[in-house]
Amino acid sequence: MDCGLNQPTQRNANLTLADMLDANLMNADLRGIDLSSANITGACLRGASLREEKRIYCAILRGTKLHKADLLGADLTGVDLSKVDLSSANLGESSLRGADLHGTNLSGAILYNTSLSDINLGGAILNAANLMNARLERSNLTEAELICANLQGAIMADTKLTRANMSRANLSFARLSRADLSQANLREANLTKADLVGPYLARTNLIDANLTQANLIRAEISSANLMDTNLSEAVMPDGTINY
Repeated sequence: MDCGLNQPTQRNANLTLADMLDANLMNADLRGIDLSSANITGACLRGASLREEKRIYCAILRGTKLHKADLLGADLTGVDLSKVDLSSANLGESSLRGADLHGTNLSGAILYNTSLSDINLGGAILNAANLMNARLERSNLTEAELICANLQGAIMADTKLTRANMSRANLSFARLSRADLSQANLREANLTKADLVGPYLARTNLIDANLTQANLIRAEISSANLMDTNLSEAVMPDGTINY
């Protein structure tokens, strides 16, 4: 497929259930177009705009190229985005609840204030992504890559982060209560004032991590690697404060 040809814009078109397999929509303005349940598998939408679009429900975008696409405020509820290239895309304030993003490339993507609850992000690449204040409750991020990601204030209660790589990530003020962080890599991560009430930290790598004033009540840390970890004023699993 040649992604070098720009496609014409057709405002307010109805493409419900349309088959756009491998279509070229590079830099297309798709605002106002109804893409509900459309099949856009393998299409090229690099630089396309779907800003604030609310009619993409249950569309199939598997394998689509959405590098640097503008999806600010879009409703992507239940959309199949598995193995899609969303690197550097703007998904700020969008809704991805129930979407499938396993194996998706979201490196450098803008995802602040985004709803990512109850979704599959297993094996997804989120390196250097902006997930500030994002909601990730109950989502699956097993073996996801979040190196240097900004997760400040993110809500990640009951999230599965087994073997996820979050080295050098910013998790300050993040809420990780009851999260499964077993065998996760949090080396040099910033967890200042993070809520770590009752998470599973079996064999978690916390070398050189900053847990200043973090809340670790009921956390399972017996097998975690805490070498050179900063636990200044942290609330420890037994409720005592570490000075």
